[in-house]
Amino acid sequence: MTNADIDHALGLLLLRQQEKPLVVYAADETQAALAWVDRTVARFCGIEWRKISSNFQRLNGSIGFRAIELPHSVAFQFLDEASGRLALVAPAVSDLTRELSEASADSDVIFFDGTFWSDDELAAVRPGTRSARQMNHLPISDGSLDFLRQSPARRKIYTHINNTNPILMPGSPERAELEQASIEVARDGLEIVL
Repeated sequence: MTNADIDHALGLLLLRQQEKPLVVYAADETQAALAWVDRTVARFCGIEWRKISSNFQRLNGSIGFRAIELPHSVAFQFLDEASGRLALVAPAVSDLTRELSEASADSDVIFFDGTFWSDDELAAVRPGTRSARQMNHLPISDGSLDFLRQSPARRKIYTHINNTNPILMPGSPERAELEQASIEVARDGLEIVL
């Protein structure tokens, strides 16, 4: 778990029907904030909480991972020991830290926080709503786009995209800007293509 945001935690409830406890790696703060999920899932399969580390630890088989501490969240870097390739997963980024920059420079593929295009995007549809930065998300237009443009990663993919983000619309100027920078928009395969 990268953090305790509701949209990150709800999946645990959907997995509650497993026969064995869910194995969840998370920071102590995240585990504490998700005590309500822990109590709910305990009535089903339960959760086996495991600590995260900034050093690589084995996940299973030849896959290892390490945590990269961020303000208000954690990113994870995964290592395929067989190929030596690295993947960075950072769906909730409020600031570009030195550790995150170093991990992105080493990674072959990056899944990055694409929640909002602009800082005031949500307020345009719901006046009075907090800004992207107030919700601990670095906007794409004046934060992460240049960061990913400069990354040597083979693939760069925005994920965790809010439904107000114009990059979801093929043909939009924002989507075109990403395509020109060779940055992809994550999709779950359920979209209907017309």
